[in-house]
Amino acid sequence: MSAPGRPSTQGPSRGGKPSAPAGTLSEQAKTSFETIASVALAKSLAPEGESAQVAIVSELPRRMKEKKAVVLSIASDRFRLVLALMCRLDEDSKAHFARLNRVDPADWSDQAFQDAVNECGNIIVGAMNRDVGRYFPNVGMSTPNLLDREALSYLDALGPGHKRLFHVTGLAIDFYAALFVAATSTVDFRAEVEQLEDAVDSGELEMF
Repeated sequence: MSAPGRPSTQGPSRGGKPSAPAGTLSEQAKTSFETIASVALAKSLAPEGESAQVAIVSELPRRMKEKKAVVLSIASDRFRLVLALMCRLDEDSKAHFARLNRVDPADWSDQAFQDAVNECGNIIVGAMNRDVGRYFPNVGMSTPNLLDREALSYLDALGPGHKRLFHVTGLAIDFYAALFVAATSTVDFRAEVEQLEDAVDSGELEMF
């Protein structure tokens, strides 16, 4: 039997499914992770002089232009967090990321554009990692991976956890992002994140 507060080390059950992580997230912790993600998205996706609004949504649009997702993770001895920023690699998106980086989009090759998208994901999750690290000292983040959006269906393989979908508006193009947190121990904390006026839909998230 696994020790309390530790991930199960048992192999797949007789039914062929892996053992679930032995952890729980309090409602306060869920809201805190949502707030941390929302503020990071609003700050990191808005070029200078622009502002973004972030709201939680129940589902993604049926027909999405976003075929790719920048995926990064934050891991600790108590939970695993994954954030996926869904994106499209078209001219409108290229213009937005060029504005975000203060460059002329005509100067970017396709690879430079993709690198900028990955770096934006890195900045978003880096900001989250700094905030999360205030409450959990043993955390580390992955490097960004640009995947097909359909790969996000495999997040369920991490086990039972907390999922949220975000819609970022107010910019030249909209963005969608997915947050997934799976606990391997009891996680309960209250985040104190710098509030961005009008950045987060107050009907969906409470800012601390």
